[in-house]
Amino acid sequence: MGFDLAEKHGKMVDLHCDETDDPTSRNLEVVCAEVIKRGWKNRVIAGHCTAMHSYPNPYASKIIALVAESGVQIVTNPLDNIVLQGRYDNYPRRRGHPRVDQLWEAGCSVGIGHDSVQDPWYRLGTANMMDAAYMLVHYAQLTGDAQMRKTFRALWDDNHQCFGGPPKIAVGERAKFLWWPHEDAIELLIHRPKPRVIA
Repeated sequence: MGFDLAEKHGKMVDLHCDETDDPTSRNLEVVCAEVIKRGWKNRVIAGHCTAMHSYPNPYASKIIALVAESGVQIVTNPLDNIVLQGRYDNYPRRRGHPRVDQLWEAGCSVGIGHDSVQDPWYRLGTANMMDAAYMLVHYAQLTGDAQMRKTFRALWDDNHQCFGGPPKIAVGERAKFLWWPHEDAIELLIHRPKPRVIA
């Protein structure tokens, strides 16, 4: 029904999908199949997808290939899901996130979200997306130089997919810039300063 409504009104689809530790959860597979059937590449976003962390490796490979084929964007929520998932685990305790490095290797688009800011699900948020990227680098073990730079770049590149792509600078259009006191992405991740907004 949701896909039909989106098609009728020409809208994109944004889903909370497979936000569970259950390795048998199959909603993302259904979403990808529906997107492929409708020819909706780059029109659907699936947030959380934490079941992917618990999938057996062969099934995870199948799903990642489907995500790549369908163009569904996965949005990971590092700060929120690191504390919400794995609650029923003893040890080892799952981190609860999609396989970001494997998704990237397959050519998938991965956004970085932070959907709970100082609410019952996550009380420590500051709405600074740099904090979310910083957490992702840690628990997804993305600490290589290229991986850290790609993580930072996702904040202004992949994160704008749901808005039709990164903002374009054009004559006569209003432009807003975020200015940081460091030029290097890794330095920004280390210090995570609040940016100045220049309008």
